[in-house]
Order: sequence, then C-alpha cells, then structure tokens
Amino acid sequence: MIDKKIGFLPFHEMPWDDFERLVWELVQASESLSPCHRYGTPGQAQGGVDIVGRAVDGNWHAFQVKQVTRFTEADARKALDTFVHGPHPQGAVRLVIVTSCRGTRTQVRDLAHDYQDRHPSLTLGEIWDAEHLGLLLRSRPFIVARYFGDEVARRFCDHEALGVLSPTESVDGLDRPGILLAAADPFGLEVHEAITLEHVTDDGPLPAYFRRPFDDELDTAVDQARTGLSTMKVLLGDSFTGKTRAAWEAIQRLPGEWRLWHPAGPDELLATIDLVAPRTVLWLNEINRYLLSGDTNRDEQVAARLTRLLRSARSAPVLVLGTAWHEHWSTMTTAPRDERAQTKALLVRCWIRVPETLSEDELALLTAGTEVTDERMLQAARLAESGHVIQYLAGGPAQLERYETGSPTARAVLHAAMDARRLGHCLDLPHAFLKNAAAAYLTSLQRDLTRPDWFPRVVEYLSAPCRGVRGPLTPAPGSSMPESPEPSHYRLSDFVELHARRHRQLDCPGEGFWSAATRHAASAKDKVALSRAALARGRTMEAEALAMAAAEDGEGAALFMFARSLEGHGKGDDALSYFELAAELGDAEAQVVLAWRYERAQRLDEAEHWYRKATESSGRFDATAGLASVLSERGDDTAAERLYGAVLDRGFFGARAVEYQARWLADRDQHERALHLATRSFEAGNGEAFTGLAWTYMYTDTSRAIDVFLHAMEAGDTNAPRELAWVYENEGDTARAEHFCEIAISMGETNALRGLGMIRRSKGDYRSAAGLLWRAYNLGVRHALPELARLREEEGELKRAERLYWRMLQEGDTSAEANLVHLLETTGRARQAENLAARSVPLLEVLARARAARGESEAAEHLLVPAIRQGHPQLLLPLAALRMQRGDTTGAELALRQAQDAGVRFAAERLAKLELEAEAARSEAVRDARG
Repeated sequence: MIDKKIGFLPFHEMPWDDFERLVWELVQASESLSPCHRYGTPGQAQGGVDIVGRAVDGNWHAFQVKQVTRFTEADARKALDTFVHGPHPQGAVRLVIVTSCRGTRTQVRDLAHDYQDRHPSLTLGEIWDAEHLGLLLRSRPFIVARYFGDEVARRFCDHEALGVLSPTESVDGLDRPGILLAAADPFGLEVHEAITLEHVTDDGPLPAYFRRPFDDELDTAVDQARTGLSTMKVLLGDSFTGKTRAAWEAIQRLPGEWRLWHPAGPDELLATIDLVAPRTVLWLNEINRYLLSGDTNRDEQVAARLTRLLRSARSAPVLVLGTAWHEHWSTMTTAPRDERAQTKALLVRCWIRVPETLSEDELALLTAGTEVTDERMLQAARLAESGHVIQYLAGGPAQLERYETGSPTARAVLHAAMDARRLGHCLDLPHAFLKNAAAAYLTSLQRDLTRPDWFPRVVEYLSAPCRGVRGPLTPAPGSSMPESPEPSHYRLSDFVELHARRHRQLDCPGEGFWSAATRHAASAKDKVALSRAALARGRTMEAEALAMAAAEDGEGAALFMFARSLEGHGKGDDALSYFELAAELGDAEAQVVLAWRYERAQRLDEAEHWYRKATESSGRFDATAGLASVLSERGDDTAAERLYGAVLDRGFFGARAVEYQARWLADRDQHERALHLATRSFEAGNGEAFTGLAWTYMYTDTSRAIDVFLHAMEAGDTNAPRELAWVYENEGDTARAEHFCEIAISMGETNALRGLGMIRRSKGDYRSAAGLLWRAYNLGVRHALPELARLREEEGELKRAERLYWRMLQEGDTSAEANLVHLLETTGRARQAENLAARSVPLLEVLARARAARGESEAAEHLLVPAIRQGHPQLLLPLAALRMQRGDTTGAELALRQAQDAGVRFAAERLAKLELEAEAARSEAVRDARG
C-alpha cells in the first residue's frame, strides 16, 4: 500500500552532488553491481559517465546522471553519441541515462531505441526519470531517509519496507535503535573522503586499507564481541590519523545480523539506550560530543548509562566504539578527583593509541606494494610529509575545498603559485612574486576593490591547517625574518600542485605573471626555467625578457635557448647576438655553437677562441674535438692529434665526438682525414664509427661507402658485413647481399636477416622476405616478428597478421598494441579496438587516426577531446591534424593555440606554419579576385 500524500520526490531541489550520490547508492542497491563507484571528479572530463559498476557476468555498466528539469531529444543524442563514439570506462557495454525530470518524452525514448538498433552490441535504450527512480526508491527507505529525512521516507515508501527504516526497527513490540550493519555508509559515519587521482578510474570511494599494529588490538575487541562479551574501545589520536576508518574496517568482520546505532547526540543516546538489542555496535565517533557536551551532569549520565549497557546481560553482546583527540581525552580523564567520576571509570583502560604517522618500516612496506596496490595510498606514501600519510589522504580534499571556495584574491594567489610551480619555479615562491603575479588573475574591478592588507589576509586564510595537514599555501621553512612581519617565501602543498599540473595544463598565464616572474623570481635558474616555459608557449617577448633578466644575474642558459629557438625558425642572423651574449656569460653550449659557426665561416681565430673557452670552462668533448679540427686546418697536425687523443681517452662519448668530426670532414671532401678519425674512433671503442661515416656517403657516393665498410671489415668491425649486405641488396646485387649476410650471421650478427627481409619486402618480394624474417626470428631476433606481421598486412593476409601481433603481445612486446588497434579498427571491430586503446594515450591517438581514415572524423574527435581534458594536451596535435583533414582550418588553429598554451612540443612551429599557409591562401585569393 502506497501513501499517496507524496507522489514524487523533489530531486530537482537537491544539491547536484547529493543527487548523484543518491543515484549511486540506488544503483548499488538495485543493480547488484560490484564494484560500483562514481567515475571521475567534479569538473573532470568523464566521457559523459558519472557512475560505473561491474555486473555478475563481468560486464561493466555506465550511468550518466542529469539533474535537469527538461531532457530533450538533442540532449539525449549528445549523451548517446558521447558514449557510443568515445572511450568506454572499463569497456562498459550498457549506458543508462538518469534524469530528475518527472517524465521522459516519447521522442527521447524513440531515439534511445533507435540507437539501440544501430548498436546491437551495446545496451542503450534505458532512460530512468523521476518516476522510475521513485518506483525503485519506494522499497528503499534507508536511502530516502538519508537524503530527504525520516518523515518523507515514512510518507513515501511502501508500508512493507518501513519496518527496517532507520533509526529504529520494531522487534517483539519494541523499537530497537540502529540499522543493519550492511546498510551502513562509511561516509555517513564520518569516515572522510580521500584524495582522488584523475588518471585512475577503477579505485573505490575509499582507498585500500593499510593495517597497522594497533589494528590487532581493535580486532581483539571485535572478536570478544563476536563471542558474546560486551566491550568498549576508544581510538585515541590527533586529528585525521585514521581513527574512524580503522573502526569502520574493524566492524566489517562482524556477522551480517549485527546492527549499528549512531546516536545524533547525548539526548538521543539517553532517550534510547535502554532499547539497544544484543549484537549492536554503538558508534560514538568523537566521543567528546557525548561526554564533553558542556553539561557536566548530562555527561555523567551518559557515562553511567554506557557503563550499565556494557554490564547488562540482557543487551550483551554490544560493541561500543569511539574516537577521541588527545586534548579531549585529557579533559575527560584527568579532571579533579571529585569531578567526572563516571566518565573516568568508563574510560579506564579502554583506549587504543593511533599513531599520528607511519613508521619507516610501515612506509617501506606500503611503497613496496606487497600490502596495498591502491594508487592513492602509494601517492600519499611518496608525498606525505614526515610519514603523515593518513593526513595527506584526508587533507587533500580539504585543501582543494579551500582553494575552490576561496575569495577571488585567494584563488588568484593560488593560481600564480600553481602556474609558477608547474612551469618550473623552485619550491620556495617569493612573497613579492606572488603578490604581483596574482594581479594578473584578477579583473580590473577586482583589483580596484581589494583592501590594502589583502595579501596578508589571503596568506592567513590559505595557510591555516586543513584536517591535520598544512594549508594549500604556507610559509616556507626558515622564511620568517625578525625584521619583517611577513615571510619572504611560501610553498604550495604537494597535493594542490599535483591538482594544478593536471587541471591547468591548457592554461597559459597572462602578461602580468611573466612580468612578475621577470622582476621577482627567486633565482636566475628560476628565470631560466620560466623563460623555457614561455618559449614553449610561443610567448617570445616574455621568454626574451626572462632570459635577459637571468643574464643580468650571470646565467646565460636561457639566452642560449632563445637563440636556438630563433635559429630553428630561420632567424640565424638574429640568433648570433644572443649566442654571443650567452657565450660571454660562460654558457659552454653557446660557446661551442658560436665556435662551430665561426669555423664553418672560416673565421678560425674566433672559432679557436670560443673552442678554447668551452674546453677550459667545461671540458666538453665536442669543444676539444672542434679545437683539434681548427688546429688541423691551420696545419698544426701534431697539436690536433694530441687533442684528438685526449678526447678519445675519455671513453665512448669522446669517441663519438671524434666520429662526428669525421663525418663533417667527409662532407668537406677530406676523405682520408675522415677515414683516419673514424678508424681512431673505432679503435677507441665506438663500434658505430665506420657505419656513421659510410652512411654519410650512402646517397651521394655509394662506392665510397662500400669502400669504408670493406676497410671496416679489415679493421675487425663486425657490423660491416651486415651493412654491406643491406647496401648491396639496395643496389640490386642479390648474390653479394646474401654472401655478406651469411658472413654477418657467422659473426653473430643475425639482425642482418631482418634488414635484408625488410628491404625485399619494400620491393614486393614477399615470399623471400618472409623466409628471411622467419629465419631471423628463429635465430633469436624477436623484433623480426613485427616486420613479418606488417608484411602479412601488406599482402592482405589480415588474419595471419593479427595472429602474429597477438603472439608479440604474448611474448611481452607491447609495440604490437598499436598495430592491433589499427587492424581491429580497420576491420570493423571497433569495440575491441577501443578496449585495447584504453590502455594508453598513444594507442588512443592510433585509434583516432584509424577511425578518421575510415571517414568518421567527428567520431575520431570524440575519442581525443575527453582525453585532452583529462590531462593529455599532446593529443591536441593529432586533433588539429584531423580538423585540417576535413577542412576545418579554424578548429585546427584553435587546437594548436591550446597546444601552444600547454607547452606541447612542436605546437608553436605547426601553428606558425598554419598561419603562413593561411596568409598565403589569403594573398592568392586577393590576386585571383583582382584578376
């Protein structure tokens, strides 16, 4: 029988997070999914999925939650497209759209069924609206009561279900307080939510529990209760040391018929405690609420009634679990002799101390991964300060909450700190920098309305402790000076910094940030790092200003990078002055580059000067080799040979520097000198010296390359027969190719077979190539297998190719994943391709390109965009390429600008190229218009 007084629950009036959590609890209760958890975090791109869970058949189901008053056909299409074309969390095969609307339009349901027909491998036709949610909730009063209150639950839920409604249950004519233990919610019992990691989606709402020695004592109390003995324990520790979580884990060992009662306060406890049934956990988190309520007489009554409950045979067994801070415990147990006698008697010998930190042994065990594999616990163990792992887990969300709810000025200071740290500034952020940089994150009106003392007020707000950990921004150690009322430097919390590195990747600070950094960054090295970051984001003027500021502090590295950037953009003449200034400041790289440029311009005096400077200041191999080259050009061969010998005596990298010198001489037609240096490099341990020299000639003078390899064979180079086999095969001399291939094999160079097979495959001789590749594989060349697989693909033998790729994976060669993703996608097995591509970002890019090649450009974009929002800005480059392929130049430019702002490598170059092409196209259009 239904109480008609309430027909619908007011879902639309709930806070959004409560509505999503209600749906999550309802899904767990009605769908038998385990595990089942909320997917992602607020503001994070989640591919249109809010809840995921695994069914008993092993398949994952996804739920999208929409708290809206209208849900249109367009909304449904967008939701379904996002799921169908995007990566499916955990490979989910079912999508349920949950809305708070009173009903669902016929057009929406028809659209969902249409999608179901078009995608038979998925389950897409379900829309849960407020009416459907109500039907499910009528038999679940616990959930209704938790979100709407007991009175609403009594008036809404089925009469048959109300018998188990919290907080009391009718048994033998008496109302027994509490709920079944299985229905308890850890968060409702004040277990704190932990940090979340955006890249991890399969962890539950609570981190895996890490047992500590005190858990054994707690387990003993639980075991006593299970055997029929009433007992009480209070977990004693400071704020956020894991007390409540430990108690929650302990009661999970109790049988299913046990109940749990969490009285709201001392008044409810006194009114109901006599009705406590056997096998009940009395949950007294923060026991000071009941025994230090401000009314000593009432506190003593509570203590007396708890003592009587523990002694009562009629109620046994009961387990009373409490938690307390040290300061509250001291007040309760050290009162004068004639005060709080009942409380002191109750609490004697019932405490269990919870350490504030993990010991070194516990940290080692945790990070070894033998006990816990939860990524959140491992991150906390790595980053928590002085073993404060539990505080880190609980404090992270509080730090973020303070950031998210802060004033505009507080958020501005944090944004400046976040951006400084993620762009390369050291840990300690100067007071002056933060104060000046923060202005760049405020509107002109906000700046005008700030109070004169706004900065110290913000710092006071941000540095206040959060759940037992430091605030999001706190004074750096040792930064407080007696002569100054304010610390000179501040530090950003690790957790907030990690959050910023994930969520602010696509943000490039404004001009005010860079200006503040130029004037106030902590050191020259910080200015170098920030100049590099500005350069990567196309902020050329800001990069130059920071580089010049670093130069004023005596550091030339940023000027060198700036000069390299100019050179890379075809502005070599402009770069020269920056190279010179960096070299004058003692930057060894700049000195070598400057010397190299002078040497090639035959300005030998200047080349010698800078090579000597670099050799004296850094001892670089390339500087000494360059100096030897200059002396050789001047005819001082004795001095040159001595310097080459000094370089070669310094090991492999010195030998490589001499090899590079040999290549340069070869380009200048100094062949004998080049061969002499290559020989010396080889004799010094560089096995690639002759190969490097020979390939310098390969495309201009093949006969000379062959001569080099023949000389190398005489010198004992085991690489030479292999290289000769490949050269002769490319030249069409199969007999000599096979001759030298066999020599190479006899010398242990079995990779010669693989290379020969690849060349024949490129010529279309698949049969011979396959034989060579199989022989190489059987001789232990494992990377011959991917070449075989690609050969089968080229032949059109896709099934054989696929078998080979799977074989590679079985042998541990993960490079096959990309080939498999492409093959699965192009053969119409999109679901398998998506599941495999979900393993990594590069695979997602492969899938997107393959999908675009099949003509599904928009679907390919649907794959990339969520991953970009989840912290993978490098995917903006393939996104721009896809947009260009379909003629969306504006969209491509937008993606490249975002990539440049995120500092993605090559983004600035590609953007510049696109802009040049666009300008050329506009000019051509103008010329055509003029006729």
